[in-house]
Amino acid sequence: MENLIFNELIKNSASVSDVTADLGASYNTAMKNALEQFKVMGIPTKKHEDWIYTNISKSLAPRFFTKNAEIDQDIPAQVIDQRGMIILNNGVFNKQQSVLPEGISLDQMKPTENFFDTFDALNFGVAVSPLFLRIKKNTVIDFPITIIHQVDEVGVNRIVSPRINIVAEPFTKVSFAEIFTSTQNLLFQYTTNSSTHFELHENAFVEHVKFQIEAAGATHIGLTKAVIAKNANFKSMTIDLGNLVSRHNIDVTVAGEGAETHVNGLYALNKSQHADIFSHINHTAAHTNSDQLFKGILAGESHGAFTGKISIAKDAQLVNSNQLNKNLMLSKKAHIDTRPQLMVAADDVKCAHGATIGQLSQEEEFYLQSRGIQKDMAKRMLCHGFATDVLYKIDNKKILELSEKLLYESFEKTALAEMTL
Repeated sequence: MENLIFNELIKNSASVSDVTADLGASYNTAMKNALEQFKVMGIPTKKHEDWIYTNISKSLAPRFFTKNAEIDQDIPAQVIDQRGMIILNNGVFNKQQSVLPEGISLDQMKPTENFFDTFDALNFGVAVSPLFLRIKKNTVIDFPITIIHQVDEVGVNRIVSPRINIVAEPFTKVSFAEIFTSTQNLLFQYTTNSSTHFELHENAFVEHVKFQIEAAGATHIGLTKAVIAKNANFKSMTIDLGNLVSRHNIDVTVAGEGAETHVNGLYALNKSQHADIFSHINHTAAHTNSDQLFKGILAGESHGAFTGKISIAKDAQLVNSNQLNKNLMLSKKAHIDTRPQLMVAADDVKCAHGATIGQLSQEEEFYLQSRGIQKDMAKRMLCHGFATDVLYKIDNKKILELSEKLLYESFEKTALAEMTL
């Protein structure tokens, strides 16, 4: 299966070059080099340590979306504030609909040869509309910027490949809500292979909240990558509300003294949905901090996987890092694999990690019922309470409100009705 899909992807990638001439000769050469790296690395299987819980090849679409054209659609309903919105249709930047607030501008495209993994290389090699943004020095934006990735019927049965690079110059402060969705969430089948990269300069603050609410039959592969300079702060939140298969790669390098990062997330799954979170926080500088909290709520026959890796370099002394993964199982058939990892080369650090797997408390459920609350509502309240502390790590109030709304709509109305405990 892996070889068949791999050969199809290599063959169909040739059509991408027909629509990327406007990116320039040097960038097109870099795209071809990226595809060569993909050919060498191939599609990962469960024999790869980092992919031990997910067989991704069986759900990949075989062709790429290559039509680079403006798409006339209504502004997606999930846009929080129309003063700041970045809209991509089938991975293509919709310049006409998008609104960049003052202080954020399109930046010069920069080729690269260094990739996180095989899918990052594939994304670079076939992304027909890469987007490079720069947040200018001292820019403070007090409303959230919404990045919408929307797939319509033209992207069905294809791989869409959005790629975004964002540079935050010194003393900037911005919050992003990045939302992956489709125009027909019940019907479409497709693959999203996305890469979102952040570069934070000194004293920059960036909050990034990613929502995976794609079509039920879709496959999602996404990379969130950040490099954090001195005294900068990067807050990451990943919210996965279930689809066929999803894989979230989060790679954060804490590279300057005084820098810190908060990498959190929630996955709420039901039926036979599968979500795999792979998070790596790499401390390369002394006097840095990080914390990580991921929570999972699993119902039906769903499968969740969490790998949380913390690396601390030899010279990165006086690092403080904490990691915790908690899972709530709503069904006897649901399954979770959790794998916290510490790799510490320094000798003067504070590190902690842990993982828990549990069920709803019968005592708490009984207490709520004794106060006149129906059993189904009691379970909803307990699940909402379980998710609250991770959601409340979102700084921006408008993004927090959206997360609570989407959690209710996409999870509580479906998964909680299917509890089988």
